Amino acid sequence: MTETKLPITIKANRRLVHQYLATLCVNIISLAQGTAIGWLSPFLPLLVSANAPLEAGPVTDIQATWIASLLCVGAIFGTVIFGWSADKFGRKFSLCMAAIPLLGFWACVAFGGYVELLYLGRVLAGLGAAGVFLLVPLYITEIAEDSIRGSLGSFFILFINMGTLVSFVVGSYLSYHITSYILMILPIVFLLCFIHFPETPQHLIRCNKLEAAECSLKYLRSFTTSPEHVEMLKSEMTTMINQVHPNGKDSSEDSSIKLADFAPFSTKKAILIGMVLVTLNQFSGCFALINYTANIFAESGSDLDPNVAAIIVGVIQIAGSYVSTLVVDRFQRKGLYVVTAFGSAIGLAAMGVHAYLKGSGYDVSAINWIPVASLSFVIFIASCGILPLTFVILSEILPQKLRSFGGSMCTTFLWVVSFIVIKYFPVMVEVLGMHGCMWTFAGCCTFGMFFNALFIPETRGKSIEEITLAMEGKSKN
Repeated sequence: MTETKLPITIKANRRLVHQYLATLCVNIISLAQGTAIGWLSPFLPLLVSANAPLEAGPVTDIQATWIASLLCVGAIFGTVIFGWSADKFGRKFSLCMAAIPLLGFWACVAFGGYVELLYLGRVLAGLGAAGVFLLVPLYITEIAEDSIRGSLGSFFILFINMGTLVSFVVGSYLSYHITSYILMILPIVFLLCFIHFPETPQHLIRCNKLEAAECSLKYLRSFTTSPEHVEMLKSEMTTMINQVHPNGKDSSEDSSIKLADFAPFSTKKAILIGMVLVTLNQFSGCFALINYTANIFAESGSDLDPNVAAIIVGVIQIAGSYVSTLVVDRFQRKGLYVVTAFGSAIGLAAMGVHAYLKGSGYDVSAINWIPVASLSFVIFIASCGILPLTFVILSEILPQKLRSFGGSMCTTFLWVVSFIVIKYFPVMVEVLGMHGCMWTFAGCCTFGMFFNALFIPETRGKSIEEITLAMEGKSKN
């Protein structure tokens, strides 16, 4: 009986199944992290009100800014810890460890009646965020094939945004404590599911665990024992080994990072681009706007209930993230980034105009829809491009050997910038006015548009080797 050969498309789809499953499963922790980020919007106004659920009573405005920004402080230290752990103990183990501080955050919210415990909880949430923002893109980059690496990478921001929306919805309709009890379940679900998936082949190769790396790759590519698949497995293993150990050295000689590893121009360029990208990611204003969504709508004079407006923004944010998963591997990264940065700048500028007119005493009652519409547009367009592409591009342009360490450097810098933006956003509003803040963010998006067009190489559909050559200004023969 002759074997019926499947069409190439069906074979390709079957080959990708386990990569999609692993990506969906690892992003459960992204969903959990998103809930910790989104928790602030519905509950910060409650914490400063007379109905605050804390035993010690309402928090002050200064304490509220610390509650908002301490997540970033925890993330700064957490990035160093998880960057070291990722290389020492592996991506999988480190991701599992990132779930523990998230559990700690929800425990502090559920059982803590004092602002000091909220401080501790936000620091723990930051530790978890460091692991999630560093390790999830890294894990996906190392398990994904070149053809779908961008699409799978964009799932990260999609799940972060889904978690944010979950917090917006649950926090708007359930009590402070019930919300924490429910959302505490997500890190546990992640641990129960993700433990069944393999370590990345690249890390196993780096540790000279070639047999385990082969098993991991075989699972991720859905290879069978057929001669054709055996040959494909050997070929891809050889390619990965050459990428991890380009000079043919074993891990004991080649795995430690030396100052000389930073000498190549392409490495310096990659790290500098990474630093600029994460800075622009935060100064696009989206993270600050998401954290203060309810407050912004309350101050804008919008007729919508602030929490309802926040939910609307959350839904639109998810829509943008979903669109990103569809287009990121169909269009050039550069073009997508430029278009979405330009769109974000337009939306932020419109918000600034509304805030300026309102602050100048003009009657804006007829255009009170502008803050909701503009912010929704900004969140949608940014979620389509500049927000997910930051992490996709960053994980692609860093050299294989420095991917974890370089990613840690850039992610640490991201959280430093994020702390500054979130902690001092209320101060910026006082000094510059809401209109000045929006126009500043719009200017940063405009700068990002030109920076990406001029200095960042196209990475869509390219192998790691081709991207490295592009960073050096060369092309593969």
